[in-house]
Amino acid sequence: MKKAKTGILTLLIGSSFLLTSCKCDKNAVVQDSAATDTEQVDTSLATSRLDAEGNYIYDIGNNIEIALPDGSKMNVGENSSENKLFKMLSDENFQVSDDKTQGWVTLDRVYFSSGKAELSDNSQAQISNIITLLKLFPTATVKVGGYTDNTGDAAVNKRVSTERAKTVADQIIAGGIDASRIESEGYGAEHFVCPANDTDECKAQNRRVDIRITKK
Repeated sequence: MKKAKTGILTLLIGSSFLLTSCKCDKNAVVQDSAATDTEQVDTSLATSRLDAEGNYIYDIGNNIEIALPDGSKMNVGENSSENKLFKMLSDENFQVSDDKTQGWVTLDRVYFSSGKAELSDNSQAQISNIITLLKLFPTATVKVGGYTDNTGDAAVNKRVSTERAKTVADQIIAGGIDASRIESEGYGAEHFVCPANDTDECKAQNRRVDIRITKK
């Protein structure tokens, strides 16, 4: 009788141990799963906004179709430079500000070779669209501004930014826009759009070419 009781007691203790062990294992699995989910989120947040050449990748939004004054269409991103310029040019209520620091639009798909004023091949599409818009609004005049980050010599940055702005202006003129309608200037490491200028992505935003409507 004592042996039977002892056997039952041993069986109960063993079962209790197994149940406890199983509960711990389940908790461990849950914790591991949670850690994996966190790692996946962290990885997605770390996605870079730079391309292989270190240029900033702008979010130009969903593709839309602009109905132009001559009846033609232009397919561009909803947040693109072209759409912003078109809205300004076609809006009767839009007025050019007397404050020359206002009204600048960053060209979100115009890039250059590092340290040079040579346009990348994929910049031509946006410049071509700007030429089209200026032809359709023949009384408009514009100014092109070039900018850099503050890496390197200030004088070199000023020169490079001036050359880049002129390169874009020259491309627009070559596309059939009268030279009297466009001017350009380089500002070097002035007028940051990303004031901190402390990360690669921030600096890439500051290395840019902008355009401003100076007259409608």
